[in-house]
Formats: sequence, structure tokens, C-alpha cells
Amino acid sequence: MTLTGLLPVRRTRHRAVDEVGRLKFLLFGANLCIRGMRVQLDDQACEHAETVARIDARHAETVAGLERQVADLEHRLGIACQASAAADQTQEIDPEVVKRMTGPPVPLHQAPFAVTDPGHVRPAWARTP
Repeated sequence: MTLTGLLPVRRTRHRAVDEVGRLKFLLFGANLCIRGMRVQLDDQACEHAETVARIDARHAETVAGLERQVADLEHRLGIACQASAAADQTQEIDPEVVKRMTGPPVPLHQAPFAVTDPGHVRPAWARTP
């Protein structure tokens, strides 16, 4: 016999109980990890929802601004079309009214803007109306 043979041998018949305990401990740790990940996922979902809400609000502001610009441009286009239509209409002016408003024709040498010296033109502030 050897010295090791004299030592009392400890036989553990309850290995299944030890294994069950170890597995329960692992399950408990896994459950804690899963709960932590769910909390993180919930936090990220809230942050994502806030970000999407901010982006939607910015898009709504942009769309509203563009709609205002389109309405303003439509209004301007309507005014321009009306002005163009009004300008396109022919207006008959009686020649007698034209003569009365402009006066009789004046020969060029008697015109108020005519000068006797063609090399000298009076400045605009010295001209008589």
C-alpha cells in the first residue's frame, strides 16, 4: 500500500446537485444580463423616438416654409398675369387728345433743349424744364 491509499477517499455522490447549483447560478447571471440589455434597448428606443420626432418636426417646418413660398409665388404669378393681360389690351387714344396734351409741334432749333453751339451741351442742372 501507498500513502495515498491510506488517506480516506472522499467520494462525492452528489455531483448532480453541484451541477444543478452551477446551472442555476449561470441562469441567474444570464437573466441579469438579459434584463440589463432590455433596459438599454428601452433607453435606445426612447432616444430613437425623440430623434425621429425632432426630425419630423424639422421636416414639417421645412414643408410649411416651402408651402408658404409656393403660395407667395402663385400670388405673384397671378398678379403678373393680370398686369400682362392689362398691358396687352389696346388702348385707343384720340389724336386730338394727344395734340392737346403735347401742344403744337415745335421746330428743332426752337426746342427748349436745343443749343446754338453743337460742341457744348449744357449740364442737366442748367437746363430749363
